[in-house]
Formats: sequence, C-alpha cells, structure tokens
Amino acid sequence: MTKRGTANGSFFGNFLYEQILDRRPHFLKDLAQVVDFRFVEAHCKGFYAEWGRDPWDPVLMFKMVLLQFLYGLSDREMEEQAAFNLVYKWFLGLSAEEAPPDFSSLCRFRARLGAEGFEKLFNQVVEQARSRGFITDRLHIIDSTHINARVDLFRLKKEYKGKGDGDDDDHYVDRHSPDPDARFGRKGKKKSFYGYKAHKVEDADSEFIVKVKTTPGNEPDGKLLPALIDGRAGEATGDKAYDSEANQAHLAAVGVTSGIIRRKPRPGRPRNSRRERPKIERKFSEGKNRHGLDQARYWGLAKVSIQSFMVAIVLNFKRLVKLTLAAGTVPQAA
Repeated sequence: MTKRGTANGSFFGNFLYEQILDRRPHFLKDLAQVVDFRFVEAHCKGFYAEWGRDPWDPVLMFKMVLLQFLYGLSDREMEEQAAFNLVYKWFLGLSAEEAPPDFSSLCRFRARLGAEGFEKLFNQVVEQARSRGFITDRLHIIDSTHINARVDLFRLKKEYKGKGDGDDDDHYVDRHSPDPDARFGRKGKKKSFYGYKAHKVEDADSEFIVKVKTTPGNEPDGKLLPALIDGRAGEATGDKAYDSEANQAHLAAVGVTSGIIRRKPRPGRPRNSRRERPKIERKFSEGKNRHGLDQARYWGLAKVSIQSFMVAIVLNFKRLVKLTLAAGTVPQAA
C-alpha cells in the first residue's frame, strides 16, 4: 500500500484550488493536462518490492523530484514549497491541509530508483513523445556538455601546493576529492574543468533529447557514439570529436547516414545536417542556465547520472507541453 495525496477527499474538496487555478494560466496546469503520470507507477513497481511498508506513492515522489529540477529547489526547499505553495500542492495531488513527504523521503526515493530507475522513466517520456508523432528520427545530433563537480577545487589544489611528492595537481585532486568519480576534462584547447560530462542526443525536428549518458569528465566524446546512436536514426551529426574510423564504421553498420564533421576535408559537398548542430547547444544552455546542469548537485557518478536524466526529462516535458498544445492534441484521458 502506498500513501497518496487526498486532495479530492479533503474537507475543502477542490473548491480552494479551483478558486486559485481558474484565474490565471500556469505551466503546471498545462503539464498535468498533457502528461498522464500513471506511467511512473507502472515503471517503479520493481524498485519498491524490497522497501518496507507504506512508502509514499511513487507518482507523488516523482512529481516532487520533477518540481525540484524544474524550479531549482533543494530537498529541504522542496519540502517547504510542497507544504505552503498551493499550486505545487495541487500538482502533487495533496489537499490544502495535508503535509507532504519530508526531505529525507526524497533522498530515499532517489536511492530506491537509482540511475537505472530514472533512466527507465526518461525512456518512457521519450516514447510518449515518439508515440504522439513528434519525434521523427530524421536526424539525431550528438554532443556533450560539462558538469562541474561539487567540490572546492581551489582549496584542494591549494592543499597540494608545496607538498613536493612528485605528483601533479590532477592526480592529487582525484585521490583527495570528496567526489570519487569526478575527473579532469577539457572544454577547449586552453580550458579545463573538473567533474563530469553529460552526453546527449537530440532529435533535430522535435528538439527532444532522446538519449543520455553521463561519464567522468575525462571520457572522450567520440567513444560514446556507438552507445548513443543506433539504427533508429536516419542520419547522425556531431562535431569533429566524433569523427573516427570506428564511429564511421558503426554508423554504416547500423544503416545511419553520417553527417559527422570530418577532421580532414574530403571530396564532395558537406551535408546540410551540420548546420543543425547548434540546436543541441541551445538545449544545453537551457539546461545549465535554468535547471542547474552546470553544477553537480551530488557526489558520485550514479547520482550525477540521475541529475542528467532529470534535467533531460524537464526539458522534454517543457517541449512536450509546447508541441501538444500547439497541435491541439491533448490526450482525453490526461
């Protein structure tokens, strides 16, 4: 048995929410209209089998995590907002007087699902968009963006300076960092970062993110192409980091036309698909500037992977709402 919100059966009924929500538009109203969140319960059953009695309803918990990443809230801030923000309470299915799950419940929910569980939920969101005809798979764009680790890199390097043990800064930080999985990587010839990479694939026509993979910062971009580009795409494009004999052979083997920018010029005209690459850069910018993808929330690859999946889910939900309302195809059962 799970604990669900009781908004429809509360003393106030729906009267209070109707008085507030009927007065003005709100994204959460549109999201609730467009997305049937019952898919969450179906895909979380296996993760609840060994976890005690009466856990909170996974749909409610997932919605709380979704609000966190949508609005940039910590666990404690999310608990407070769910207690006092009436729009949030309505979206979560809580009555006006009902107490929400506490912040520790959010931690347990993320641990219960782990990266595997959030990946399944991400994939289900993608399939919803594909089933509605938004994702065309004409062209997939692959790229990565860096996520700075949640560590004081300046302090770590300062502690190392002058120790004279013959080691270098990078190795010292790897051994003494509170984040055991973060690594140094490069975001240009002259700039480096310490943390992770979020490798993503975007469907060019719909601008939905269709694949996500998170790695330590030192993982080469090109190495991820075989894991992220499959035979579903008609064509794939990416920058020169993805141009290798192995990657070109993989694309040919799965029947995907290569629009990868070549390291060296070749005969013939370049494919027009390369002009669409900036679409994914705009998506990365939105994820970083509005939903916290620039900085890791947690320590460890598994938890940062959850962050990458959730930011992608948020971006896809925003896109799904926009395209669904524009097309006038809101599901009747939502």
